[in-house]
Amino acid sequence: MKKNRFFLILAVAFCAILVCGCSVIEYENQQTTGSEIYNEGRLNSRIERPIADVQAAVVAAYKDFGVKITKAASGSLSGVVLGELASGDAANSELSSISAGATELSIKVGEDGNRYISHRLLVAIRENLHLEPE
Repeated sequence: MKKNRFFLILAVAFCAILVCGCSVIEYENQQTTGSEIYNEGRLNSRIERPIADVQAAVVAAYKDFGVKITKAASGSLSGVVLGELASGDAANSELSSISAGATELSIKVGEDGNRYISHRLLVAIRENLHLEPE
């Protein structure tokens, strides 16, 4: 009887490890910091400002970094800022309005993504909006 209980506990523990292992595999490509998520080469962040303000801050941050802006377009629900770094890498920022006062921002630098430069751009964007860094 005690052997059966031991093997039952061992089997439950093994199943729990398998389940936890699967969730680790699912999220191994995602890195999070506060409200920022870096996934598949894109840095995504929610910014509590209207889309027009965030668009202007993105353009200003690109200029501060010396990024040559090739396209900047926005509407009431979405926007995009495309540019090229001095290294030749593309910088792509996409904006989506979540509500009247909140915007979802997605930044991708380079073909495969560059976490460091994307994060530096996000910090500059937040500074242009006079927001605290996260």
